[in-house]
Amino acid sequence: MSDVVLGEKNGAVFEIILNRPDTLNAMNYELIDGLYRRIAEAKEDSIRAVLIRGEGRGFCAGGDIRKFAEMAEAGQGVPREMPDRLHDMVENLRALPKPVIAAVHGPCAGAGLSLVLACDLAIAADNCKFNLAYVGIGLSPDGSSSYFLPRHVGSKKAMEIFLTGRNLTSQEALELGLINEVVPADQVLAKGRGWAERIANGPTLAYAKVKRLVGEAARNSLHDQLALETDLICESSTTEDFRSGIQAFLSKQRPVFQGK
Repeated sequence: MSDVVLGEKNGAVFEIILNRPDTLNAMNYELIDGLYRRIAEAKEDSIRAVLIRGEGRGFCAGGDIRKFAEMAEAGQGVPREMPDRLHDMVENLRALPKPVIAAVHGPCAGAGLSLVLACDLAIAADNCKFNLAYVGIGLSPDGSSSYFLPRHVGSKKAMEIFLTGRNLTSQEALELGLINEVVPADQVLAKGRGWAERIANGPTLAYAKVKRLVGEAARNSLHDQLALETDLICESSTTEDFRSGIQAFLSKQRPVFQGK
């Protein structure tokens, strides 16, 4: 596999690392395909949490503008296989039955911010600049941003963010619910790893069900959501983690979850 997206397994945590630092990890087809393949690797049973981060000065600057410039000079548009592969990757990330955390620093724009929105949790450095400035180069959004952003901030605020293309600070992103926590830039990776390790030691089968419930809530009726809650809590009650958790609670001990 290409080294533009690295994968490192540390215990039960799998780190996916965007590795085009000379371009601020801008997304070309190779990087998108690398993400797709690393997320497929994360399905492996021993992996219980995933951390996505970027090498170099920023998380991801969005699409590769130089590549876009070459296409425009040649009179070509964006080839469909690029957003198609990006969107396949996002769907697989959302379907992954384990939590995915983004550890974000520096610039995070366009499809980079779309990727963060698609993750389950996000920690950002206090030096981040977030934007969805697709319209600044005459493009409409992709990467799932038009799906997730309105669900976070409402349609009016989403339109403002898309149409103005302005930068959001880390604090603004936190207040809008786009990220979960802001930390000093030199602490973001340690904080992200700490979250990932804590989650990896938790009841990961239950986490997978939480992820499914939250993901389906927006499109389900109340009746359908309650039926799904019934199905999943009954399934959860048959796991070793449930039995371990109950025994630990009754004996006032710290539970040890195996993800089984």
